[in-house]
Amino acid sequence: MSISKTAEKKIIISNEAASLIDIDDGILFFELHTKLNIIEDDTLGILDTALNMLEMNYSGMVVGTEADNFSVGLNLLLLLERAKSKDWDAISKTLRNLQKVCQRLRFSTKPVVVATKGMALGGGCELTFAADAVQAFTESKLGLVELRVGLIPGGGGTTEMSFRCLEGQDTSASIQELFTHVHRTIEIICQARVSRNAADAVELGYLRKTDFITSQKDTHFHESKELAISLSNSDYHSPQQRQIFVLGEDGIKHHKQKIQQLLLDNTVNDYELSLAEKLAYVFCGGMLKRPQFVNEQELLDLEHDVFLSLCSEPTTHAMIESTLKKGKK
Repeated sequence: MSISKTAEKKIIISNEAASLIDIDDGILFFELHTKLNIIEDDTLGILDTALNMLEMNYSGMVVGTEADNFSVGLNLLLLLERAKSKDWDAISKTLRNLQKVCQRLRFSTKPVVVATKGMALGGGCELTFAADAVQAFTESKLGLVELRVGLIPGGGGTTEMSFRCLEGQDTSASIQELFTHVHRTIEIICQARVSRNAADAVELGYLRKTDFITSQKDTHFHESKELAISLSNSDYHSPQQRQIFVLGEDGIKHHKQKIQQLLLDNTVNDYELSLAEKLAYVFCGGMLKRPQFVNEQELLDLEHDVFLSLCSEPTTHAMIESTLKKGKK
């Protein structure tokens, strides 16, 4: 079933970026409805309002789209304009709003299902991370692609992947053993790898093994709604705040040894090396003297600060410009 085929849309609120629709049975549908569903301040504002309404009056919510792509992430053109004009406050505000909305999605008192299709890249991928469950159409292509444009994931993506890469691991294991998991995930992000499909997204860590995959387009929306209803009926409780295990200085040192060899092999250039080191710095929780658990907000703050600092780099500006030019062809 498709929202557009229902007899009447019960639209609660709407703007150019998205609409919030009552789809009966106590479930809301937050519908992204632009061509590429680029994430802007208007998108984040209406999603924040939607979460208020969800928590007050409804049982669950599905976040999705009828467009070809779930979302290709933040507005790069606007980001570049702000970076060149040194409007750091505006960039920081948008980034903090993205982090805030993703955190609100995660810790909502009512279940949220994200229904992906097409591309879910950058900030779009970060929105999926925040869901209680993802109902991914089988051809979904997920990826954290920020390093292509001289940035790191800054809306919670670095923090989430830092958590996922060591989730379930014995934290008393040796640094070398734990670092193999960390390094694999850092490599995936450094290479800006995008999944070929939903099953591949599970292998890359963008989807969890507990997420769901839909093989038929005409059942995708129905299955997403039914999943939200099921979560609501299962005595739902919002997740607990997390402590994330990080490797500190030892992890950063191991990463530098690995990445230096790539530079010697001419596999990466100096700026790509610098980006990889900054990503590892956040992944490992900064210059901590020993491996330890840290509060999730500490990593969110680190990724925000590194993202913001990279926005001042001329090389990052050039990489964004190149990407935007390619997108026009």
